[in-house]
Formats: sequence, structure tokens, C-alpha cells
Amino acid sequence: MRKLRLDPYLLLLLVLALPALAPLAAPGYMFDAHDGRHSVFYVQMFDASIRDGALWPRWAMHHTQGLGYPTFLIQAPLGFYVAEVFVLLGLSITMSVKLAWLVGTLAGAWGIYRLTVYWLGDHAIAEWRAGGADGPRLDGVRLAAVASGLLYTYFPYHLVDLYVRAALADTLLLAWVPWLIYAFDRLLVLGSAPGWPRRLGVAALVLAGTLLTHAFALLSIAPLVVTLVIFRLAQRWRRHGFPWRETLLAGAGGALALLIYAIFLVPLLVEGRYLNQQVYVSGGYDYRDHFVQVGQFLSPYWGFGYSDDPVGANDGMPFQLGLVQVVLAIVALFTVRRAERARAEMGYLLVVGVGLLFVMSPLARPLWDAVPPLAVIQFPWRLLALSGFVFSALGGLALWNLLPSALPGVRPEGGLVVMGALAMLASYPYIQANLSPIEPWREDGRAVYQFEREHPDMFGYTTWVTQPFTTTVLSAAYALPDYVEHHGDAPAQGRLEITAGMGSVVESYVGGSSAGGVVNMQTPGTVRINVYYFPGWMVSVDGQPVEPGIDPTFAALSIDLPAGEHRIDARFGETPVRSGAIVVSALTLALCLGLVVWRGSEKMRG
Repeated sequence: MRKLRLDPYLLLLLVLALPALAPLAAPGYMFDAHDGRHSVFYVQMFDASIRDGALWPRWAMHHTQGLGYPTFLIQAPLGFYVAEVFVLLGLSITMSVKLAWLVGTLAGAWGIYRLTVYWLGDHAIAEWRAGGADGPRLDGVRLAAVASGLLYTYFPYHLVDLYVRAALADTLLLAWVPWLIYAFDRLLVLGSAPGWPRRLGVAALVLAGTLLTHAFALLSIAPLVVTLVIFRLAQRWRRHGFPWRETLLAGAGGALALLIYAIFLVPLLVEGRYLNQQVYVSGGYDYRDHFVQVGQFLSPYWGFGYSDDPVGANDGMPFQLGLVQVVLAIVALFTVRRAERARAEMGYLLVVGVGLLFVMSPLARPLWDAVPPLAVIQFPWRLLALSGFVFSALGGLALWNLLPSALPGVRPEGGLVVMGALAMLASYPYIQANLSPIEPWREDGRAVYQFEREHPDMFGYTTWVTQPFTTTVLSAAYALPDYVEHHGDAPAQGRLEITAGMGSVVESYVGGSSAGGVVNMQTPGTVRINVYYFPGWMVSVDGQPVEPGIDPTFAALSIDLPAGEHRIDARFGETPVRSGAIVVSALTLALCLGLVVWRGSEKMRG
């Protein structure tokens, strides 16, 4: 059995990363941050559906004033699953969200540490693990990796995502990016060497995890992987001819990831057309109003406002790259040609970094106009997350090559420690959050109700809604002084409503993805189940399935009933499209897991 040895430098990095998370340990929560409330009430409704038996939730019952909405059809769910682990352990919703950020931040720091060690010389770490002596070169490699990790953790936009935006999915994407580049780079560099099936499975799983963390990752993160693939294949082609094996491996990794992603992507593409998604790409979400002026990349400004200056540089939120990152990028520009190690990788990162800055600037508007799907990204400045990765990795590589890491008897630790400390200190003033008390209503359906009252323009309508509305028969229940809910269940009172005929509602219930009750019809009539109609709702009356109609008032479920007492049960389930996507994703996931654990992969060559 291989001897397990802890890496003290990695432990040092993780400990030094903790001060960046200090506001998460303070009482209160960032409810006034841009997405602060969303990060809480999405997890709350996700948990309600989980507890109601939906293992892959798609319905959020509190939305639309209690009518519900297929929120998780358009919100990638993996970040919510991370928070849900802590919720099921008995922690509060807000504490679970904070711990999800903690896990994501440390995972990202670890990932860029591992990537930097790999690029600077994986043989050194392998020698250390085998019990070889630690030398100046190895210490320099690991300290450079620590510097990369600190640059990434304390990158200003990372702190923006945490404390200005409080965006759960956006922040957790930062955890995936370095692991994604690491997995695909090893797949391409090692090619068909022994162990290729395992590397293929890992690359596909990491890419799928990235895509399932945020809906816009397919348009923003995946292209970064494509640039890496082109870079490595071009290197290989120049030296050894066309790399058809590596090309096939990269294509297979991407294809397998997309097949796993099908569980989310296929329903989104097929059934998303039933939702009014224009609200997500217009108004305040129009990309044309959110380009970054060049000066903003260098500005030390910090604020908790919004990207609210569509034509200038007077936005209320910061878009800076960070002083240390900028200095190291300039250093890299002048040292890349004489770099001893990772020269090609430094060149690649420089080109990608400049490209990202261009794409975020107003100069790139013709590109955004020419590719309409890019509108889904909403804010070009979101690509600062990728810039953070690029310039942090570049900084670690530049430091190792700048300092005399390879000279016998010369130890670069002092300089690397100083630069790591500077990365922390430069961002120290920005480690702050506007915290509010965690009142009970903040963690239940009243938070969604209040948000929709304040932002009626954000109401989610379906194509079956003929007349927009901003209140429903359920709205009043949220405003009651004695409002109580259990595990995220929306109000049951008013859930069933007799719209034709005579009768009475005996009882009603609601869950995260279900609703129903008992009615006593004195005459034949019609009952409206006050949940949005959407493909996937399955309704039964007295245990027998019935086909629901669509009530014109709220585009809610409607059923006709004969006289007598009847039990009504409605549950949001799967459609043939969703079921087919689940099967494809499950089979592909099993295949990739099999590739990862397959012992024979160590002996095979392509």
C-alpha cells in the first residue's frame, strides 16, 4: 500500500486561505448582496423538493407567489446539492450556504496548487511522495504553487462573488476551473500512455461537474477548455505530426461530459421554450450595458453597488484585476521567453488573459452581437472569474521562473513567501461584507414573496399565461403574522379552489413538488389546483390518473369532477424528454466511473 504523506505546503495554503472567508464566520448573512437572497431561497426550495421525494429537483414551489416555477429546469443544480448536504445534516439554510462557499473556496485553492505543481514539474512532487529528499527546487515549486493558490483565493473578483454578489453557483465555478484545466491537460499531454482510460473518465467527470454547476458554464468555461485543447494539439502536431489519438481523447472527454450534462441540457433546450426567458436577457440583464471599461481593470475602487453605468466607468461594483496580479502579468510578459519551466504554459495563459480582457471590453461588442447565445451570460464582466484563474496561475509560474529556483544552494523561499503575503495584504481591505441579522422569515417562503413584491418585473411567466399578474390567491397567506412552514412547504390554504359548481374544500396539502387535498362536490364542477401548469405535472383523482386542463386565470392546473367526495393528488414528475435524458446521463456516468476505477487502465495503451 502506498504510504500516505500529507503535503505541508498544501495545508499551509488552506490555512492561509481561511482569512478570506472570515466574514462567513461572523453572525448574520449578506442578504443585501446582489444574489444573497437567491442563494438562500433557492437552496430552501431545493431542499423542500428533495424532502418531497424529488431526487433531481426541478420545481420551486414558493416562486410566483406560491404557484411555483420550474426554477431548477434553468438553474444548474450541483451547487445546491453541495449546500443540501449540510442542510440534511441539520444545519440552517444560511449556514449551509456559507459552508458550501467554504468548500468551494478551499477546493479551488487546492486545484490551482495542484495545477501549478504539475506545470512546474510533476516529477519533483512524485520524488517527494516516494520519499526522496526535499531540495531547493521542490520547495520552490511548492511555494510557487502556494503563491498561485493565494493569488486565486484573494483575487478581487473572487471576493466580489463572495461578498458583493453572494452568488453561490458563480462562486463554486471557481472551484472547478483549475481542476478542469488540470484534468484535460494531463489527458492531452500523456495521451495514450498507460492509464488513459482513467484520465479520460476523470476529465469527462470534471467537465460535467463544471457544466452542472452553472447554466452559463457551457458558453464561458467550456471555451476555455477548447483553447487548451487547441494549444496542446498544436504543440503535438508541430513536433510529432497530427495527434489523432490525443484529438480523439479530447473529443471523447467532451462528448462524455455532454452526455452526462444531458440530464440538465436536454430539458432546458426542449422545455425551456415554454418559459418566458426574455426577462433574463433584457432590462438590467442586457449584456450591452455591462462591458468593462479598460480603466476599471486597474481601478482600486471597491463598492457593494451594481453594474449600473451602461456607458461609462462609474459602476457601483468593482471590476479590478488586482495590483499583484497585474504586476506579475507584466513580469511574465518580460520573462516568458527565458523561462526555464512552463514557458509554453505561460505563453498560453498570457494570450488567453489578454483575450479575456478584450472580450469583456466594449471593443468586443460586435462579437457578442454576432453570437446571440452569448446573451445568456448576461454580464461580460462575469468572465473576470476566468481572468482570476488565468492571472493567478500565471503569477505562480512567473514567480518560480523569476526567482533563482533552479540554482544550486540558492533558496527562493523568502521571495515566494513575500509575494504570497503581498497577495493576501493587497486584498485584505476588501475582505468585508454587509451583514444583516438572520431573521426566521429570511429562510422560508416569505423571503421569495417579499422579493417578488419588490421586483415584479422578475415574475416568471409561462407561455400559457395570457394576462400578467403580480399577486395570487396564495399571496395573502405569506403576509399572515402567524405564517409557519415545515421544511420549505408553501402555503396549503387556498391551494384547491372550486371555480365551477358547488362544493367545499375539506383539506389541502402542499410539498416541494406536490400539492392536493380532498374536496366535497355537491354538484359536478371544476377545481383549480393553484400551481402553474407545466409539462410533468401528473394528477390523480381517487387514485386514478387524469389529464389536467389549464385554468385561464393563472395558467394553473384545472380538473373537472363529478359530484361526491374526491381526493386530488398532483406531483411534478418526469416527461419522456427528461426520462430519456436521465437514462443517457446515468449510463454515461456509470461508464465514466467505470473508467476511473478500472484497474486494467494502468496497463493499456491506445
